[in-house]
Amino acid sequence: MAYYVGMLAPHYTHFYPRRPVDASHPEAVIDFNRCILCELCVRASRDVDGKNIFAVQGRGIQAHLVVNTPSGKLGATDFSIRDKAAQVCPTGAILTKHRGYEIPIGQRLYDRKPISVVGDVATLSESKGGRRHD
Repeated sequence: MAYYVGMLAPHYTHFYPRRPVDASHPEAVIDFNRCILCELCVRASRDVDGKNIFAVQGRGIQAHLVVNTPSGKLGATDFSIRDKAAQVCPTGAILTKHRGYEIPIGQRLYDRKPISVVGDVATLSESKGGRRHD
């Protein structure tokens, strides 16, 4: 939607800090920048896996996901990629190592045609907010 109304770049500075990527585990990578603090991994680790690996620390804009180890690194835990906590992340903050794109770059839907031709807006009539394809 923002693309179609000309909002191509943010007008205000971002409030969130840049967070590190933890690649210390042999099977998984955690990109803390992707985390939306939904706490699904925290609850799955505690309630389903019985491991208590993740927690949310801080309040407000300072809140962030942490790994419950003295070093704060995932590699220092008994986390497994088969744990429920690894499967529930809705944003992909917990990524599996050694696995690429399921559809190779260049063959994906938006690699072949622009979003204005194959996206959701392309299927709508012009009277309902869709775009004309000339």
